[in-house]
Amino acid sequence: APAGSETPTETITVTHAQGTVELDGPAKRIVVLDHGSLDTVRALGASDAVVGVAKGQFLSDPVKDFADDTTYANVGTLQEPDFEKIAALEPDLIIAGFRSAKQQPELNKIAPTVDVTFAYDKGYYVGVEYATNIIAEALGKQDEAAVQLKELEDAIAEAKGKVEPGKNAMVLMTSGGKVSVHGTNSRYGVLFNDLGIEPTISDVEAEAHGDAISFEAIQQANPDIMFVVDRDSAVGQEGAAAQEVLDNELIASTTAWANQDVVYLDGARWYILIHGVDNAVEMMKDVSEGL
Repeated sequence: APAGSETPTETITVTHAQGTVELDGPAKRIVVLDHGSLDTVRALGASDAVVGVAKGQFLSDPVKDFADDTTYANVGTLQEPDFEKIAALEPDLIIAGFRSAKQQPELNKIAPTVDVTFAYDKGYYVGVEYATNIIAEALGKQDEAAVQLKELEDAIAEAKGKVEPGKNAMVLMTSGGKVSVHGTNSRYGVLFNDLGIEPTISDVEAEAHGDAISFEAIQQANPDIMFVVDRDSAVGQEGAAAQEVLDNELIASTTAWANQDVVYLDGARWYILIHGVDNAVEMMKDVSEGL
């Protein structure tokens, strides 16, 4: 090749949440330990490069394409990947993040491992863009990423346009018959931070599973809109559906319930896949249609 021209073996340096990794060109055999990242890999047209997926607990519907264990080896759970299985697959890239982030240093000994974790309070689009670009750089799919991110920007703008000024909202998650409330720093912060919806109550603890809340407290706060996520269905557990949990006299007396301004969000998309770049567009459609 002439001097100065790029050869196919050009090294790629990818900066991620825990440092940098060096790749000998775009990754060809990848293990994905985070389902949002799996959604992004597929959206970027790189499903064929996937050799292993953490699907030990469950694989939610939007990423069911990867269910076949002969094509995509099952390499453990989101929190506890199977290091031996991963090493046996001889990947040239491992994608970790969020639930698997703390395993990055150990995984990095097997193959270059990127961590796509971001802080939810920095803004949703910013976070999705960050995670998507790490994956796109490692796969040599920057052009595809730009197209997907533009689609997300448009979807956010559309959802924002559906928000009625002056209306406040609560984000509630049901799990095992109990309810928790989530605020601006939570994984559901997009509703407040990016879409500009006013939170009904402002001082919510930024806990992963939210702040436990009673039906009385919800009634007293009296939200104009309720966004509801059913965690049991999101993680593939049997449990009372969110509608049943909330169907009582206290909730029925809220403005949101009376006006039928209760938006049920897809649990798999909002609780598990979150930052997947295609998933994110679907999440925004959830909001647009719900409002």
